[in-house]
Amino acid sequence: MYKISVPIKNDSVKKNDREGAVRLLRRFDATRVFLALGTYELDEKKRAQVFENLRENICCFKEQGFEVGVWLWTFWLKSNPFGCMRSIDETEISEFVCPSDTRFVNFASEYIKEIAKCGADIILFDDDFRYGFLSSVPACLCQNHINEINRITNEAHTREQIYEKITSGAKNNVRDAYLTANGNYLRSFAKAMRASVDSVNPKIRLGACACMSSWDLDGTNAGELAYILAGNTRPLVRLIGAPYWAVNKSWGNSLADVCELERMESAWTRDKNIEIIAEGDTWPRPRTSCPASYLECFDTAMRASGDVDGILKYGIDYYASLDYEMGYLLAHERNRTTYKKIDRLFSGKQSVGVRVYEYMNKISNMVVPTQVNKETNIEYLFFSQGARALANNTIPTVYNGDGVSGIAFDENARHLPKSALKNGLIIDVSAAQILTERGIDVGILEIGEAKTSLTERFLDSGNRILTGGAVVHEIKLKSTAKTLSVLEADGGEIPMSYRYENQDGQRFLVLNINSRINSDAALKNYARSRQLAQNIEWLSGKKLPAYSYGHPSLYIQCKEENGNLAVGLWNMFADPVVFPTVELGESYLKIKCVNCKATLENNRVMLDEIVPFGFAFFEVSV
Repeated sequence: MYKISVPIKNDSVKKNDREGAVRLLRRFDATRVFLALGTYELDEKKRAQVFENLRENICCFKEQGFEVGVWLWTFWLKSNPFGCMRSIDETEISEFVCPSDTRFVNFASEYIKEIAKCGADIILFDDDFRYGFLSSVPACLCQNHINEINRITNEAHTREQIYEKITSGAKNNVRDAYLTANGNYLRSFAKAMRASVDSVNPKIRLGACACMSSWDLDGTNAGELAYILAGNTRPLVRLIGAPYWAVNKSWGNSLADVCELERMESAWTRDKNIEIIAEGDTWPRPRTSCPASYLECFDTAMRASGDVDGILKYGIDYYASLDYEMGYLLAHERNRTTYKKIDRLFSGKQSVGVRVYEYMNKISNMVVPTQVNKETNIEYLFFSQGARALANNTIPTVYNGDGVSGIAFDENARHLPKSALKNGLIIDVSAAQILTERGIDVGILEIGEAKTSLTERFLDSGNRILTGGAVVHEIKLKSTAKTLSVLEADGGEIPMSYRYENQDGQRFLVLNINSRINSDAALKNYARSRQLAQNIEWLSGKKLPAYSYGHPSLYIQCKEENGNLAVGLWNMFADPVVFPTVELGESYLKIKCVNCKATLENNRVMLDEIVPFGFAFFEVSV
């Protein structure tokens, strides 16, 4: 059952409008409400008022049959009397406390204990349960961290030496000690919070929102922390990646990218015990900041994927009156029937598509920087460039199993098992270098200087495509490599993509693109989309289950069961998708449509228009 949770700011719900809040929650089909407290209240009088209102609100919502969670920031203090975090370049992050400060841990333990006494079913820490993405470079190198790193290594390192070891060179004991220290402090904090809650009521669930660094840089992962926080209750994780990111392309993410990030995280976290919740955040609300259509695309995509147990759906304004912004609610109500049809169409089926190889822990083993990757912001390894290349080109993905073929960009190549090569691989130039160093022949004789590409010429069509300054490298290829596109540069042409089969029968589609640097235009275009789709079959001998050409940000998911194929299409773009054709990997005889009209002709489905930020679904069968 896909569970809907809705957050409401605790101090927005007063005695005279609790009935209104209950009505709104029921219209959202919510079974759980999260009362958001914000940051810790240091003033004792004000804190007593917060807890009094919280206690009354919890009682009210529980009487109305809701499960009630309390939601608060973890390490954020607007006026911080404790030891603050410091980034690895010594920048003070003044409003964020480092949990290495035992005075703060004791304070937070007492604070959480008071929340538990208010009767909450769940206490959830917000997405500052982390060390990453708090300043321009990672945290934390406070004095406690330096001492702990030196204790772990049994060596005496200065701050400057630690910074150098973290941000350059190959795997080393100092970088590993830094990651271990981060993990130790976060685990210790989680254990203290669990003990504090247990002293009041061991049945209260305690969880945390994941963040981008929760899977690597923090020295632990969201799944491990979920079990520590849970104690003897069911673990809970709210994933990271929200619809509002797509408004301003936060960290370069489109709406399709956000959906794929959450599916990736789910694959890392998924087991039968952990409850996984999607982040349906529309911050800062109202719709003038984030459209309801973004939230509905995200919600329906998460439902179809089956990769989460529910959604934290941010549909009620935090600061205005509860009924100020009704657009999110109206969009939800309009799609209620569609939700049920999506559940029936996709549930029980297995996702099919190209396997995206993404690994949680890349920072420890990476070389910073490599010859072909001059970026040293190690945090950004979280964002999957491989998934971006597929999702925005209407190619379906999976995050488990072999897939139709595979894609592995950048540092992920360092972690690939040899078995991942059996279905062929799409790789970027960074992955090509790593695989070559591992003794795997990918067709490259030599990698040279970096060049900036403004255009790419595809040899099969002659099309010249603007690539927006993508970084490529001078490379020399083996004679049996087939060049597919080139950069026209001074002194001749440089291959920008090629395919190659080595003597072991392993096949590669290689993109001579440093995917971490300014690569969107080079990875997301019609010519690249067609190139990927055509060569996937060459890589493995298997066809994509479904594919559509020529529509920007037309996102696709495919699921299969007993010869039946369910396909979801989301138009995550401002233009309508006019009469799209979906090319299927097999021929089918029957089609069933949801939220669209379509015609089936053997291995092709022709649909009517999909409106901007609309969605269409169909199932084909033999």
